[in-house]
Amino acid sequence: MIRVGAMRGCLLFLCVGLGACGLSPANVANTQPAYSKPMVAVRSDAPLTIVLDPQAVHDDMVLSGMKPGEVHHVNLIITRDLKGALETYFSRVALSTPAWAVTATGHQVVVNVKIDSMSYEPTNGARAAGGTMDWSVGMRFADQPDFFYRFTDHTIGRHQITMVYETDALVQGIIEEAMQRLLQDMDSKGIQRLVATPDVTPPPAAPAIPPPSTSSSLPPPVSGPAATL
Repeated sequence: MIRVGAMRGCLLFLCVGLGACGLSPANVANTQPAYSKPMVAVRSDAPLTIVLDPQAVHDDMVLSGMKPGEVHHVNLIITRDLKGALETYFSRVALSTPAWAVTATGHQVVVNVKIDSMSYEPTNGARAAGGTMDWSVGMRFADQPDFFYRFTDHTIGRHQITMVYETDALVQGIIEEAMQRLLQDMDSKGIQRLVATPDVTPPPAAPAIPPPSTSSSLPPPVSGPAATL
């Protein structure tokens, strides 16, 4: 009798290693990323707003590889995971549109994020597959054109999968490692020190917009310039 582990390895080898078939579509809504967050005594009160730019983060993306797959509801990486990571250091985290970012003023933080690509590649002699994501985050003050903080990363996901239907787990591993690396970088660069200025009254926070549901994409683009990374 062939062992189960050997059968699993053979199946992925046939599908991934030889390119006979691609990975199953992934849905970010099915993931539950878990990662370590640093202990922060006091979070910054500076309002922080993540700009939801549909030109920078597409709700549906191609999972590049020998046989390209699909990743759906990618915006949740921003509205759920990035927002949750930034709440480690900031007490006021909101979501808004590029149109708001054009008119925002004062000592509040505007965050631009871009996901350039997601992909997978064979590992362990083509008997497993690992995921990657190229992405970037930039922070600037609303009344300043230049970013005071930048993070650009080629993230290699934590989880290697051995079956073609485990794509959600592959994507979850990418998100976990991406958020962990962002938090580590923010900590090493002293993000709270970068946003702290004495005797400044924070302006009103951006008008909140509800995160897009997992059954629809982001609102259509709003005309007008927006900060880019």
